[in-house]
Amino acid sequence: MENSGRREFIKKFLSLAVASPIISYPEIAAASTKKSKIHYTFPDKPFQTIYKKGVKKGGKLVIIGGIHGNEPGAYKAVDILTEISLVQGEILLIPRSNFTSILAFKRGYNGDMNRKFAYIQEKDPDFPYVKKIQEIIESFKPDAVLSLHDGYGFHITNKNAWGQCIVIDEKIYNNFHLYKTANKVTNHVNRFVNRENWKFPVFSTETFHPDTNHKEQQKSLTYFCLSKCNVPAFCLEVSKQLPSLKEKVQFHLLMMEKLFELFSIQITPPFNSIYNDFLEKFRRKAKAEVVVNINGRSVLISGRKTLKIPRGSEVKFIDFKGKSGTFGVAEGVNLNWRSFHMGKTLKVKIKDDFQSLFSIYFQPV
Repeated sequence: MENSGRREFIKKFLSLAVASPIISYPEIAAASTKKSKIHYTFPDKPFQTIYKKGVKKGGKLVIIGGIHGNEPGAYKAVDILTEISLVQGEILLIPRSNFTSILAFKRGYNGDMNRKFAYIQEKDPDFPYVKKIQEIIESFKPDAVLSLHDGYGFHITNKNAWGQCIVIDEKIYNNFHLYKTANKVTNHVNRFVNRENWKFPVFSTETFHPDTNHKEQQKSLTYFCLSKCNVPAFCLEVSKQLPSLKEKVQFHLLMMEKLFELFSIQITPPFNSIYNDFLEKFRRKAKAEVVVNINGRSVLISGRKTLKIPRGSEVKFIDFKGKSGTFGVAEGVNLNWRSFHMGKTLKVKIKDDFQSLFSIYFQPV
């Protein structure tokens, strides 16, 4: 039976279900507000959380993608799950936990987010995101946390590589048999792997050992889950060196398919169907529309465009319409800024996650 605290938590996250912009940075404006410059304002970047619950009681998982922005297989795999329905159990999805880095296609635009879960300064631009993730895990109390990544290389052929494996902090921790669970998953996935050098092993970093070779992992999300929340956590890694995004997503879905079974979670449609649907969408070119307000007048833009704007104007980006990863990136401007002045031509790339769709050029006149 649910307690009242859990009911309130679920109500809260249902209200944030689709791409709610819950995180705001302080507006950063240039000191100069001379009439020779144009003032640009962008909306808050969305921090997307999706809660799903089946009609049958089952396990509970938190699934996180995009901690590293140059790992599209990870966040695209979580994004796919936002469109499914649950028959059994509960899941809470955070597809793009580090959207700024995803847009920049960098591991960490503001430094490595996965090294900030032990301590992070309030002035760090990643602070609100890290704290929100921690709050979710502490409040939701899942049976496990899955952190998805695309790592370098193939661990089975190079023990220093982190790609193509399941990473755990210990084989056993507080009666959590992490290796046993992870091994069941790798055995399942390896049935679908034809190339020996692509096989998935289990990689234990022994993070809790005093003489561990991976002390940096003590700052990671999985270590936080275990040490601070007493929640099992698994890092699912596919290889950056796989031929394409299709293989990366496929292996992530295969790992999650077995984990869902182990934690009594059932989805509809099944995993093979959602992968086939992904392949179909993968072949289509993404489209987007942008609503821009220029001195009080709204303009809808759906392709490359050059706009001549009087100096001293106010340009506000109101909405980015498209897939969940659609947003605008001002070239040559700090991605953490949502308000700034510019006196020369500004190029704004409209992106679907890491992929550029078209550009808008603003020319001062």
